[in-house]
Amino acid sequence: MKKLIAFSTALFMLSSLSVSLVSAEDEAVKNESETTTETTAAAPNEKAEDRSEAAGTADSTPAEAEDTVSEDKGEDTNKPEKDYSVWHVHADSPAEAEFTDDTENKEYTVKIVNPGGEKRGGTDKWDLQFRIRGFEIKEGHEYTVKYRISASNAGSFYSKIGNPESETVGEATAGEVWHNQFGVSTVRSYTEGVVQQNAETSYGDAWSNTSIGKGDTLNVTCNFTGIADLPVAEWCFFLGGAGSTTSSDCFAPGASVRFTNLVLIDNTTGETLVSAYPFTDSSVKGDIDGDGKADTTDLSLMSLALIGDKVLDDAQITNCDVDGDNRFHIADIAKMKQYLAKIIEEL
Repeated sequence: MKKLIAFSTALFMLSSLSVSLVSAEDEAVKNESETTTETTAAAPNEKAEDRSEAAGTADSTPAEAEDTVSEDKGEDTNKPEKDYSVWHVHADSPAEAEFTDDTENKEYTVKIVNPGGEKRGGTDKWDLQFRIRGFEIKEGHEYTVKYRISASNAGSFYSKIGNPESETVGEATAGEVWHNQFGVSTVRSYTEGVVQQNAETSYGDAWSNTSIGKGDTLNVTCNFTGIADLPVAEWCFFLGGAGSTTSSDCFAPGASVRFTNLVLIDNTTGETLVSAYPFTDSSVKGDIDGDGKADTTDLSLMSLALIGDKVLDDAQITNCDVDGDNRFHIADIAKMKQYLAKIIEEL
């Protein structure tokens, strides 16, 4: 009996000791938690100014982010600068677009969300721009400009090379040394064939928008002479809404506009000033779209051309002759399908 009582007493003392230890530990954790909470709570007060600045940056529109310059002269804000030397979209409120740099298909896509324009509270076609900046144009130099543009919906666009300020310099009205096929140009449409072949357009007659049909692709090559010195120039495509200089929206909301083969060359110096997803002059059999390879896109173009839904130029028709019998017919389609299915190794 005495042993049982002694054992019970020892067990009770051990239990009491355990409770004391747990209580002490809980108190320590509580104190530590309170200390941590106080420290954490103090951090927002210490960084309130920094968080406010970050919130201001996040809420800035693309236009504000681009056009606003920090007034703090010596302060390092660690804000990344926008790289204007690459193609990008600029939108003035309320204009908005979704921009994709499709490296796999080697093209840029601009999907119109809101084109802007006067009726939506904007200004004009320049509310929404696809552009690049940072190259130099010299008066008297000869230039070649190339681009390919495709549209999911019918619309129009205005393209120009000028100074970012749109300020007149010498003979360059509004700072523009080139706009919309000014000079000697060739324009090829997939749906209409050759629209212009070595056509010469005067500077004054090139201010209007260029139209493009639903599902169409325009391949444009133009040669012009620089009419003013522009130390810092930009190449823009205006895709925005209607205004005082534009009778209707360039494109309706939901339209997608794709760009590739964006090239600007100074022929006087031989320097390439702009080159984004450039094409090469292709003599590859089966290469209809000029991207240097034969693929399913080319097969689709061949099929449409054969039934009369696409008009191809002479070079494209030559590349359609994949069986080498000097004519384009159903046998070329059949051989192209064999090649793409890897039944044959080469065309």
